[in-house]
Amino acid sequence: MIALALRELRHRGRQHTSSLLVAIITSVFATMMIEMDMVLRLQTLTAGFMQHGFVRLLLDVLDALFFFVAVFVACIVTANTFGIIMAGRARHIALMRLLGASARTLRGAIAIEGAAVGLVGSVAGLGLGLVVTAVTYAALVASGTFVDTPIELFSPLLAAPVVVGVVSTTGAAWYGSRRVLAVSPIEATGQMQEPAPVSASEMPRRLRTLVVVATVGGVVLLVAGVVIGLKSPLGLLLAAPGGALSFVGFVLGSSSVIPVLLRAAGRLTGSSTPSVLASANALRYPARSSRSTVGLVIGVTLITMFSVAGQSFLAQTGPVAAAADPAEAASDAAFLQLTTGILAVLIGFSLVIAAIGLVNSLSLSVLQRRREIGLLRALGFTKAQVRRMVLAESIQLTVVGGVTGLVFGIVYGWAGALAAIGSDHHIGGLFPPTVPLWIIGAIAAGAVLLAVVSSAVPARSAVRVSPVRALAID
Repeated sequence: MIALALRELRHRGRQHTSSLLVAIITSVFATMMIEMDMVLRLQTLTAGFMQHGFVRLLLDVLDALFFFVAVFVACIVTANTFGIIMAGRARHIALMRLLGASARTLRGAIAIEGAAVGLVGSVAGLGLGLVVTAVTYAALVASGTFVDTPIELFSPLLAAPVVVGVVSTTGAAWYGSRRVLAVSPIEATGQMQEPAPVSASEMPRRLRTLVVVATVGGVVLLVAGVVIGLKSPLGLLLAAPGGALSFVGFVLGSSSVIPVLLRAAGRLTGSSTPSVLASANALRYPARSSRSTVGLVIGVTLITMFSVAGQSFLAQTGPVAAAADPAEAASDAAFLQLTTGILAVLIGFSLVIAAIGLVNSLSLSVLQRRREIGLLRALGFTKAQVRRMVLAESIQLTVVGGVTGLVFGIVYGWAGALAAIGSDHHIGGLFPPTVPLWIIGAIAAGAVLLAVVSSAVPARSAVRVSPVRALAID
């Protein structure tokens, strides 16, 4: 298996460019999250922000949660991206089966490939993350934003990005190659395609049960955490895993939920022929569309969640602090804004990973539909119409990912703020969420930019093959 994996890496190394980039970015993300969490913890000791006992307890809880978030994002996003890449190798896998390779040998070799990519990418990302963190910290100290305090650059926790990177990519490769067991050698002689759409009623019973248990159980824990948070900030320890569990339920059941949302989003791009075909293409393979969209949902959810939680915290505690000491309140507000901004930048790495996954998904879609695109060209479809079709599909995916992530982020951010500070007697329980307008504007602008950029490469690939050659592809 090792020899087979090394041969595949040597001859097909370019196929892993995207997965290697994802591993690097994910490791940078996790490294910076760990390092900046330690920096922020030291900086809070010099700020008046720490004078309230419930705030100190809150930050202690957040120390554990930030690392949990980094690990959660690394596992989910890497698994989704690697799954998309492995789906594009289904034909090659079938050919290997035809030549006598067993499914177990192939899956083992693919897992080793994943481990190698994860190790190289994680180590490179760790080094890059340390450099970026050191430069950023020095710049903040030079500008007077941070107090120059000695920090420990190297921590035992920094082994986590490497370990998580190797384990997640190995697991993702194994999971992405699960269809090897279902591929018969005779399929190597035909055109490999993804399976037909699977409705919610056709979902395997165990998976359907897991989705229901995770979603319902997560919502119950989230609500219970908010209720406890009205009495103690320790409620955040219950609300956070509840939110994560409910989100896992959404991810597992996304192939049933996202197609419904894509069908609604298809109306946004109009009723022209390219738009109608784009909507049909997105719905034809719900698993592929879900994998590419979930990565975007994760990134938008996290950025919105931290922004809403931070702004809600500031809106509720700001007036109380200002009445006691205006100067100190202004300092606390500036520090909170800086903390939220740093977190937004860190989590923004997951949006870059989501963009890579979206490009992979659209590229795979174009590759599998070359004959279809060739037929459309032969029937009079112009290159401009093909480009508009790919762009429309990209717009639908980004709109669904952005809006879904925005809704999740607002709900989770509000629940987190309630669980964290609802027990403060100055606040007095429930309060509405504070949603920064810049979040909505940034997500809208980012969705448009992502849709255009992610469709550029697949669209160029779609119009490059002549109709005659496309129709000749087996």
